[in-house]
Amino acid sequence: MPNHVTNKVSAPAHVLKSLINESGEIDFNTILPFRGEFSWGGISGQAETAAEAITAMPLDDHPLIAGLQQRSRAEANVLQMSDECFEQFIQMLRNKRSSGHFHSLDFARDVWGTKWNAYDQVINLDKDELSFNTAWSCPLPVLMELSKLHPADEITVRYADEDLGSNCGTVKFKAGETVSSEVAGRWNGMSDEQRQQWTAWARDLKGWPEDEEDE
Repeated sequence: MPNHVTNKVSAPAHVLKSLINESGEIDFNTILPFRGEFSWGGISGQAETAAEAITAMPLDDHPLIAGLQQRSRAEANVLQMSDECFEQFIQMLRNKRSSGHFHSLDFARDVWGTKWNAYDQVINLDKDELSFNTAWSCPLPVLMELSKLHPADEITVRYADEDLGSNCGTVKFKAGETVSSEVAGRWNGMSDEQRQQWTAWARDLKGWPEDEEDE
């Protein structure tokens, strides 16, 4: 399971409304939509491996992972797939050809900068704030694109990983540019004082009590 990152976005209500879909939910597709199709609830690893092989996708930079990928791709055989797996394989190729991504998860990681769409949402337009969780990372590319749509308005995001003190901070955007960024450094590169400061900051943003770091 991924780490859950709490995000609190502040901006004028008319800006935040651009992130809300017709169902009244925060939806990154309103800003950066996936142009392909993928109707399945899960992704077949076998189909994805075959799609990666036939489209000559680059191997991972890590030698061990690259070796495993190379072996899996060499053993991929579409003739041995189930019907559903084969249909996923074909759709992945169609998506790659038309949109540049195999499926919505591949797209989300690459374009939104996070694994999934927003969840655990709280919409408070009266206070000019949206709160939601994302998997692994803050969706900075989405907010950057939102800023381009509303160049006259400033957008602020405060975010905190459940791994308190890491992957957290405050970023401000205006006119499609980052105007300020105050974020935690790498854990091993911070002093004890900095670690304590960012841990307390992240705990406060998440609303966790002193003795609660995760659920």
